[in-house]
Amino acid sequence: MKTYVVEGGVGKCLAFSALVDDLAKQDEGNVQIYTPYHEVFGNNPKVKMVFDSQTIPLTDNRITNCEDIIFCEPYKSKFICGGIHLIESYCNLLGIKYREEMRPKMFTDHVRKDVDAMLDKGAIKRRYVLVQFSGGQPYIGYHQGAQYSNGDMGRNYHPYLAQQLVNQLLEDDKNRDVIQFALPNEPILHGVKTITSGLAGWHEVAKNSEGFIGIDSCLNHFAPSAGIKGVVLWGSTRFNQYGYPENKNLNAYCEDKWQEEGFSPLDPRNMMIDPIRVFKLYKDMQ
Repeated sequence: MKTYVVEGGVGKCLAFSALVDDLAKQDEGNVQIYTPYHEVFGNNPKVKMVFDSQTIPLTDNRITNCEDIIFCEPYKSKFICGGIHLIESYCNLLGIKYREEMRPKMFTDHVRKDVDAMLDKGAIKRRYVLVQFSGGQPYIGYHQGAQYSNGDMGRNYHPYLAQQLVNQLLEDDKNRDVIQFALPNEPILHGVKTITSGLAGWHEVAKNSEGFIGIDSCLNHFAPSAGIKGVVLWGSTRFNQYGYPENKNLNAYCEDKWQEEGFSPLDPRNMMIDPIRVFKLYKDMQ
């Protein structure tokens, strides 16, 4: 049995989860995962053990006694040149044949009852849409009162535009709630509902939503595992590398088909997307 070291943010861990079935088949047995985001791999039938890298040393006997310890980092590979999807990059590094239909997989049925109770306590309607317009913070290590920080603000959708979009969603259907996927120190929009949950709980919330509108962040990678579709807004990153074609992917100048010519990750205009346009695209998907 092999142990795979998976570092990075939630999105990278979710992307790696798309390979677990193939790795188990290639290794002729279940795998072990060493990661800061253990919830992503918990209860996966192909994962024998997932180790929390925040609390368990890599020198733990259960890891060092295995057949091999494997670490790969797509951000230090050909991936940085553009044109290769994150999942494809992991496949190339681990000798797995990439298939375009490969998607993240989480297994979270065990928290369904707790999530239902949480939604009831928050008086959240059973019909809701998820939105995420900011991100970039490590989910681990967050504590009450922490100042919001983001190493790449170019991925965020401006709160002024986001509020206009939320207003349209609320006015369109009075029987639908809008739940904002965000940590408490991120800009919370007027009229939205918020909840506090771990990653497994958020995944269950996503599974029962009517759809989502988001950015290049956690919700974008949750969605394919949860079986929902939506609209994803792109600023400083490329949707041909991090996106999923079942969603509507767009920035200010291209939609669905990536256009590399003229793209600069530093251009703030990438994310200047009309909220009316976004709302219409979401409505067309329902």
